[in-house]
Amino acid sequence: MLQDQSTTIKQQLSQIVDMLILNGTLTECPGLIHGKMGLAVFFFHYSRYTENILFSDYALNLMEEIQSQIHANSLADYEKGIAGIGVGIDYLIRNNFLLTEDDICEYLDQRMVRAVWHDPWLDFSLYGGLTGYGRYWISRLHYKSSSILARRCLSYILERIEERLLDISIEEQIDVYCFLYDLQKISGFERCLVLSKKKNGIFN
Repeated sequence: MLQDQSTTIKQQLSQIVDMLILNGTLTECPGLIHGKMGLAVFFFHYSRYTENILFSDYALNLMEEIQSQIHANSLADYEKGIAGIGVGIDYLIRNNFLLTEDDICEYLDQRMVRAVWHDPWLDFSLYGGLTGYGRYWISRLHYKSSSILARRCLSYILERIEERLLDISIEEQIDVYCFLYDLQKISGFERCLVLSKKKNGIFN
């Protein structure tokens, strides 16, 4: 019975892989949620699962394509842009899919500083707004070259949330709460836990 289930899972994964390889060939989006970054994460995991290096080679090819697409005016959002790409790269490094001694995301910081401090932002959502930018900067805290800058940007985002707390839409409340919950685990941002309980339990 267990062997039959294992065979079925492998067959289903094989079908998914075929579909994603086709999608990876056709998509122009470099992003994490709908594009090449998300596909790269999948194929690195699948390579480890199957012990087949060809899939990690394919993931590396996707990463090279992403790098060639990124420029100074790339989208900054988490869904399709730099924020999600940066989070994806950090995930791959911390899970030993990418081995590098260099901080390969450092060149993305300038674009994300501009996104937080200067670009008009739409809302507080994860996919298109400030909490998505915040996710990028949380990932950048792991790196000495950007940790101070990351704290400044995170403080700025936190201030905007405090200012607009009563105006945060129902649709955005879960994204904001999850962001605050993770941020309060970081030294210096403990007040996020108190903030998340304000406005008569806005997030409850």
